[in-house]
Amino acid sequence: MAKLLFDMYGVLMRIASAEQQAELERLVNPVDPARFWETYREFRPAYDAGIMSDSMYWNRISASVELGEFDVAEAVELDNRYYMDSEPEMVALVQRLIGEGHTVGLLSNIPTTLADAVRSEHDWIEDCAAVVFSCDIGVAKPDAEAYKVAVDALAATAEKVHFFDDRQDFVDGAAAAGLQAHLFTNADDVRAIVDES
Repeated sequence: MAKLLFDMYGVLMRIASAEQQAELERLVNPVDPARFWETYREFRPAYDAGIMSDSMYWNRISASVELGEFDVAEAVELDNRYYMDSEPEMVALVQRLIGEGHTVGLLSNIPTTLADAVRSEHDWIEDCAAVVFSCDIGVAKPDAEAYKVAVDALAATAEKVHFFDDRQDFVDGAAAAGLQAHLFTNADDVRAIVDES
């Protein structure tokens, strides 16, 4: 049986659409939208790792980019709402893989309040043998420690774990940590890799 580790966003869960991002942009009303999104991404690893709280994250963005008046709690709620939808085909595949006896884990960069919401909304997450969220361990991909914690949680060794992620930098990080790392494309390719393992 295979040891499998999946990223969530862009693999098992949907990322925010351009329309949803535009809605958040309208709420915070940045003077320089391009700089806003650069800063949003720049501070995201620390936010995902739980080093920054919701208010610290948004206050840091506000200190770096001129924004209109907005409510931080509303920005957090709106931002989180965009990351609550699963990819049904991939979730179904993961459930089948678990049912077949494969050991399945999750490794995701995700901030605390979003992690809490996702856990309460998606019961299938608890079917996984290991659920490693960056906010719970204080470190985010592609830091080598994130992969190490996830491999340990799977009770595996790195070279035995197949890791799937839609971001090349996170795939590269996993490969550097010794995992069998795959750039995610679709459910059929995952199935083929598992069947060949």
